Amino acid sequence: MRSGTLALVGLLLLLGTVVATQSTVNHARPPSLRKSSPGAAGAPVKTASKGSQLDPSNFLVVVIAAVILVYGAHRALRPPFLDMSASSAEVMAYEEAAEAGEMQLHTTFMFVIVASCSLVMIFYFMSAMSVLITVLFSFISSLALGALVYPYVDRYTDHRFSREIDVAYLGPMPMLVFVMAPVCILTVVTWLLTKSWILNNILAFSLIIFFLTSVRLSSLKVASSLLTLAFFYDIFWVFISSSIFGKNVMVTVATGLNVPIKILVPLMLAHGKSMQFTLIGLGDIVLPGLLLCFALRLDDTKGIDKKSGYFAATMLGYCVGLTMCEVIVGTLHVAQPAMIYLVPGTLIPLVLVANSRGEIRNVWEGIKSHHRTHPALRLVAVRVRSSSVAPPCPKAASSPSHRSACTATSRQPLCFRWRFCARCGSVWSAGLTIGRGAGQ
Repeated sequence: MRSGTLALVGLLLLLGTVVATQSTVNHARPPSLRKSSPGAAGAPVKTASKGSQLDPSNFLVVVIAAVILVYGAHRALRPPFLDMSASSAEVMAYEEAAEAGEMQLHTTFMFVIVASCSLVMIFYFMSAMSVLITVLFSFISSLALGALVYPYVDRYTDHRFSREIDVAYLGPMPMLVFVMAPVCILTVVTWLLTKSWILNNILAFSLIIFFLTSVRLSSLKVASSLLTLAFFYDIFWVFISSSIFGKNVMVTVATGLNVPIKILVPLMLAHGKSMQFTLIGLGDIVLPGLLLCFALRLDDTKGIDKKSGYFAATMLGYCVGLTMCEVIVGTLHVAQPAMIYLVPGTLIPLVLVANSRGEIRNVWEGIKSHHRTHPALRLVAVRVRSSSVAPPCPKAASSPSHRSACTATSRQPLCFRWRFCARCGSVWSAGLTIGRGAGQ
């Protein structure tokens, strides 16, 4: 991963760790946390009492999570309105950027270590860490909301605001970024002041899509490592931590933080004046979602029908696993680490499909990028002197006619300010040139 992407991914992993704890206790909050006044901006979310019955909203959570993952997986595979044809310069640029967020085997161990350290820090320094996490969430959710709607706004405004403006230290940025920034910031500020569950869900949805499109898995080996570690991580911190720390660390953190980075669904059969909710933490959507994105890429790479391939089987397993978790939580009202249902529910179907197709070894080693394996699309990355303005084609110095042939091809937000030379086929940005290597 490149440093900029790694920094954002690290922050998202930290936030994902925190919100993953929220889903384990969605019906088991201590009574003292349910006594806050209804509608108070800083009041923790009120969840179902232990005497309540299984609610239809428990099953609605499964449907919502599935819809989010279907959209997220398809968006990670093919961004909206981006020319993804094999000969397109945009697909080359997108693949290069996507590789920067590719998770490696050692990253999966880093995730568990960072996640565990974060939980302990929050456990011992609850008040200070709560402020820090709120600030981080506010910053990243502003970026995520902007990235979510940017392609649609750009398309439906007919690219009127696509002209770039030079910004000190950031380089050229489209005008639309400055048009949308106040709206995104205002949305986050409104959530901070009101703690509206509707705004919470909008921001949570944005974070999920931002994560799924920023990080990807390219092999079953890495996916198995990540999900297996998450499986034991959940078990340890939910069931074993109390014997070491004197309290259940995960439940204490989840109930003590009022940082609603989760999907909230109002209970349909709840009684009382204030709304009650069931919920699912972002970690229980994002981590299995990375495997689902990988499964969809497998189907696309191999030309498999998506209704009967890796993605369909893995999605079915996810829905079955999450339904089992919701039924147990909704009836017994005890803390349940959802990953103990979701990990086998997603990994086992994918492995079975791969084994039935005789592709288990190939899937284990993973997908190789098209521009790495296909000679016509193979690229060579060359670092060039960084500039606040996108430089001309690298060959322009020796051939001035190249300059007139250069055209802008991509209007994706923040990360994809690429140029394409129609004469020589080079693709480049302000600080990175991706050209066709000599003799290729």
